[in-house]
Amino acid sequence: MKFFKLVLPLAVLAGSILLGKYLISTGPEARKKPFVERLPVVEVASLKAQDYTVTVKASGIVRAGIRTNLISEVSGRVLAISEGFKEGSYFNKNETLLKIDPSNYETALAIAESDVAANKASLDQLLEEEKSTRRSYRLAKTNLKIGRAEVARLTRLLKQKVITRSALDAEQQKLNQLQQRLEEAQGKLNTFKSRKLAIQAKINASISRKKQEALNLSHTMVKAPYRGRVLKKNIDIGQFITKGSNLGTIVATDYVYVDLPVSLSQYELLGIPEAFQNKTNQSATLPTVTFTSTNSRLKSSWVGKVVRTSAALDAESRQIKVIARIDSPFIEKEGVTAPVRIGQYLNAQIKGITFKNVYVIDTSAVRQNKEILLLNKGQVHIVPVDVLLNTSRHTIVKLKEQPESRQLITTPLKQATEGMKVLTLEQERLRQKNKEIIKNKSKKTGKEKEQSAGFYVSILNRVVS
Repeated sequence: MKFFKLVLPLAVLAGSILLGKYLISTGPEARKKPFVERLPVVEVASLKAQDYTVTVKASGIVRAGIRTNLISEVSGRVLAISEGFKEGSYFNKNETLLKIDPSNYETALAIAESDVAANKASLDQLLEEEKSTRRSYRLAKTNLKIGRAEVARLTRLLKQKVITRSALDAEQQKLNQLQQRLEEAQGKLNTFKSRKLAIQAKINASISRKKQEALNLSHTMVKAPYRGRVLKKNIDIGQFITKGSNLGTIVATDYVYVDLPVSLSQYELLGIPEAFQNKTNQSATLPTVTFTSTNSRLKSSWVGKVVRTSAALDAESRQIKVIARIDSPFIEKEGVTAPVRIGQYLNAQIKGITFKNVYVIDTSAVRQNKEILLLNKGQVHIVPVDVLLNTSRHTIVKLKEQPESRQLITTPLKQATEGMKVLTLEQERLRQKNKEIIKNKSKKTGKEKEQSAGFYVSILNRVVS
């Protein structure tokens, strides 16, 4: 018994030593980690040439294309106002907006018509008098001729001593009277021209006065000069107005204007032909504009067109106004939930010039606004570019050379150099996946070793027991 108590611990110790040697000899050799070069990981995108149309954003306030203050041309009391002459109402061209009391102007027109008739009657009477005077003149001329012939006959008879001197003197006296009548008729005829001109002048004046009174009478019916809408009404029924009174303000509904201030750099991107005095621009060459309301709930949009630009720069902002026109802004149509309102603030997108065969790149992928990085066979290739336009998100460029690769590196690499090696995001993901597989295999081998050691320990425990 004492022998077993002495030998058993020695046997267990020897078995443990043998087990340890076995595990060491059969275990896997420790692998040395190879040197792995840490390369930058980048994202890439396809590089494609395309056409890019510039859109210039601006905003402006709607103003009326035609805005008119209705001014009364006559005085009187307002008798009636139409439904079309109320604030916000629409009206048609030549529609009667209001009526002013016409009584005084009807009376004045009747008096003017009477004056015209009286003056025409005076002219007719003068013409008849002229005719009568011409007949008297012709008769006096004939009688004078006869009288002269008679005096000549009596003069011959006096020479022949057939008649006495007193008979010749009596006939000579009659001849003098005929001469005087002819001169009177001639003098009277000479006055008719001036008298007719005077009466004709009165007729013309009375006709003009009649036209003026008729025009004043027509002005008592205030008619719309065009199709439009009422912005403001200043009078009401029963109110007495004087000549020159402001009746209200109206605007035309055919079109409105929006002034869009833009910088000179933005203006150059619109490609608007310059307005020279000796040159007419074709409307087809002017850019279109899409307007949207700033009200987030009412999402309406209108399409307009640039019609001209302002003649001068704004003295403070140094901007130039692009004037756009919206036709039929008050007509209900698709995409419009409310009519345009005068004074409304609108956002605008103006269609500008189109760049041909360019590259639209995220701004972050352009280094120092002069070059981009391409991936060529796992290496960085630096390509210089001409920057045409910078937007909030993109940069539009032209390449100075035709690259072999069309893979653009979009990850910013400030320290990148020509030929530097990089990994794409896909390559990095694949590397990490392989690394995970190797790691999993190592974990499996260690577990198998633990199971084998456990097996031998259990055998020793049985021997000891």
